Amino acid sequence: SGKSLALSTLAHFHGREHLPDYKLLFEGLAIDEHVKNNRVSPGQFFVLRFDFSAFDRSMDRSEAKHNLNQLLNRSIKKFYRTYEPYLRMSADYLIENFIKDNAAESLSECVDVVHAILSSIETSKDPLSRIKGIYLMADEYDSYTNEYLVPVDSIHWKPPRGADPDSLLKGFWAAVKSGLGRGISKCYITGVSPQSLVDNTSGFNVAQYVSWQPELAGFCCLTEADVAAALALEKVCGTTSEAKKHLKIMKDHYNGFNFAPGGQGPLTYNTNTCLEYLQYLAEGKPMENPLSVTNSEASEAVLRLLAASPVATRLLEEGFLSRGEQGKNVEETTIPFDNIGQTFTLASLAGELARSKAAWLSYMVHFGGLTFCLGKKALRIPNLVAAERFGSVILQRHHADLEDVEGGFKALIEDGNIDRMQEDHVGAHDFKKKEEDHCNLLLFTLLANVHPSLRKVDVETTITKPSGTPGRIDMLISVPLRKQLFVLEWKSIQIDYIRIGSKSRLQRANVLAEVPDVAGVLGLKFRNDEFRAGMTIEEWILSGPRGGDCPSPQEQLREYVQSPEIARWKKDGYTITPVLVVVVGSRHILLWNLDGDTLDGSPRLSSE
Repeated sequence: SGKSLALSTLAHFHGREHLPDYKLLFEGLAIDEHVKNNRVSPGQFFVLRFDFSAFDRSMDRSEAKHNLNQLLNRSIKKFYRTYEPYLRMSADYLIENFIKDNAAESLSECVDVVHAILSSIETSKDPLSRIKGIYLMADEYDSYTNEYLVPVDSIHWKPPRGADPDSLLKGFWAAVKSGLGRGISKCYITGVSPQSLVDNTSGFNVAQYVSWQPELAGFCCLTEADVAAALALEKVCGTTSEAKKHLKIMKDHYNGFNFAPGGQGPLTYNTNTCLEYLQYLAEGKPMENPLSVTNSEASEAVLRLLAASPVATRLLEEGFLSRGEQGKNVEETTIPFDNIGQTFTLASLAGELARSKAAWLSYMVHFGGLTFCLGKKALRIPNLVAAERFGSVILQRHHADLEDVEGGFKALIEDGNIDRMQEDHVGAHDFKKKEEDHCNLLLFTLLANVHPSLRKVDVETTITKPSGTPGRIDMLISVPLRKQLFVLEWKSIQIDYIRIGSKSRLQRANVLAEVPDVAGVLGLKFRNDEFRAGMTIEEWILSGPRGGDCPSPQEQLREYVQSPEIARWKKDGYTITPVLVVVVGSRHILLWNLDGDTLDGSPRLSSE
C-alpha cells in the first residue's frame, strides 16, 4: 500500500545497513538535493521494523495473541541479525539472552542493549558515533485490533471487553514510550485507524497525527499523473486509446480521495486498488469487473463492525440516498458535519447518534468509506468501490444480500421474507406508517443503491399525466445493464382502517399476520374511513373510494405508465414493469402488476 511503501522508503534511507546502496537508491531524486546541502544525512539509525499485518489470524483470540507475540519477537530477532556487525555481540548471544517470552519485555531489553552500546562510545572516530539510535517503524499497527474488534450484540452495539488479548499491545506500546529518548530516537507508525493509539497503547500520547495535514494529504496515495504515467507504459496498455479508456475506469472506481479537511485538491487515487488493477493490465488480462478488487483498506471485520452499528448504517444511508439530492449517483451525495475528530475511542463509538456521530464519521473516513469534500465542511462517498463495499453494510444491517435490483425485487415476491419489516414495525406508532415510510424501508432493506447495475433510484419522481396535470410516481428503479425500469406505486393501509377485531393494535396485527393468502387479504374490509368504509381492499384498488374525486390505485398506476416521461424510457429500449405495492397493516405486502390498462389476474402476497 501507499503507507507501507512510504515506510519502506524511510527504512532504506535511514537504515545503516542500506548506506552502501544510497547512490543506487536515491541519487538524482529530490531527497538527494537535501543530502548534498547537508540538511539531512542517510544511514544514521538502526531500523527496528514491525509489520503487524503479518501475524497469523485465528478465531481463538488467545491463540491470535500468541501469534502476534511471536511475530513481534521475530522482528526483534531479525533486528539483532541485521545489526550484528554493529552491536559488538553475536546475534545468537543476543537472542538467547534478551528475547523473552513476552515481546514487550524483549523490546525493553533491546532498547537497553542499544542504549548501552551507544552510550559507551567515547570518540567521533568510532563507526557508531554517527548512529543516533533506534528508528522504530510500525506498519499497519492497528491490524490486530481491527481484525478482532467485533461487536457482541448486533442490535444494541457494544465493543468487546476482551482485555487480556489486548494487554500485549498495551505492554508493547508502554515499552515504546519508555524507550523514546533513550534507545529509541524516532518512531514512525502507519495504520488505517487512530483508534488503537487511544485505546490500546497504554497512554502512548506522544505521537503526532499528521494524516490530515494539507502538505501530506497525498503522501500515501497516487495522483492522476502517477496513474496516467503507469498506463502510458507500453507493457501496461500499449496504445493511447487504451490508456484513456482505463484511466476513465480507474478514475470512476478508485479516485476521489481528499484527506485534508477543507482541502482544495487535487483528488487522489487509492494506491492498493490501483496497483491491483494495473497488475492485471500488465499481465495482459484486464480486470472484467473493476469493483472486484480485493485489496481494500476495509477488511471484512471492519465491514461487520459497521453493519452491526445502527449509528454507522444510519449515516451511510444518509450518504447513499440524501433526500435533497435525488437522482444523483451515490458518490455525488454529501453528509455535512459540525465536527470530526482525528481520533476516537471504543466508548465514543458505542453511544447514540447525537453522541457518537463525530466518532463514526472519523472511523469511516479513516477506513475509506467517506472522504472530505473539496472546499466545504462535508463528507462524501469517494468512488464506486467505496460505494460497493460500504453500501453492502446497509444490506447486512437489514439481513439482505442481493445481487441487483431485479434479484431483490424478485426475492421479495418469491421468498416473501418480510421478517425485518415486521421487526421494525412492532409498536403502536409504527402501525401508523405511511406510504413513504414503507417505501424507504423497502429501499434500504432490499434494494439499496449499492450495486453497479443500479445507478439511479428516484423516489417521488414528477411525471405528467395524460390529462396534462402533474403527478408523482413513488419510486422509479432503473437497471441500465438490463434495460429494465420498475415503476412502483405505493399504498399503505394503516391497521386502524382495517376491520379485523377490536383488540389492541399489536393483537390485531398478529391476527392480520395469520391471514393465509392473497384472497383473504383482498377480501378484508375498511372501517372508520369516510370514503372506503365497508369496501374490500380489492374493490378500492380496482374502483377507488366511493363518492370522492380520487382515482383508484389501478388508475393512478395506469396514468403514470402512460406519461411522456415513461414513454421516453420505452423509446430508449427499456422494458417497463409497473407494479402496485400495497402494504397492509405493516403485516402483508401485496404486489399486483399492471398489464396494459388493467391490473393482471395474478395479485400475490410476498409471502406466497
